[in-house]
Amino acid sequence: MDYKRIFGSGPTGIIVTVVIWTAALQLEGLLGIPRIHMPVTFQWIMFGFFAIDATITILWSFWVLPPKKWGTFLVTKGPFHLVRHPLYSAFIWSGTGMVAMGFRSWVVLFSVILVNFFWTWHIRKEENYMLELFGEEYRRYMEKTGQFFPRFGKNDRKAL
Repeated sequence: MDYKRIFGSGPTGIIVTVVIWTAALQLEGLLGIPRIHMPVTFQWIMFGFFAIDATITILWSFWVLPPKKWGTFLVTKGPFHLVRHPLYSAFIWSGTGMVAMGFRSWVVLFSVILVNFFWTWHIRKEENYMLELFGEEYRRYMEKTGQFFPRFGKNDRKAL
């Protein structure tokens, strides 16, 4: 099994992201930053929204590109039509949203900025690996598709 092809940046990225979230919660407690004030019902509706978004994105990604086929051909349809790394995207955006809502934490909510910058830096090797595998086709894909967030107005909805 080729670890780089199967797992890429995922495991180490997840660990660092959890450390960032934990540090954000600790910082919030140390500085006495107030929690997000919202009705509990709305808090759990938002948590559910993020959980559903993550679940749909992850399942859709696995349906379009099963793990056994990772790194064997370039997929640009389904969630990969919207972003180059939908699994990481679900973790970055919806994962951070779930933790922020679960703890009602402003600091965790805003930590998504740091988390996104970290992942952008962290996946450079993975992006270079994909360029080695798929060459100019991947370079064109990079130009029209965002890493973790869609580039609105540049995508053809037919490929979804």
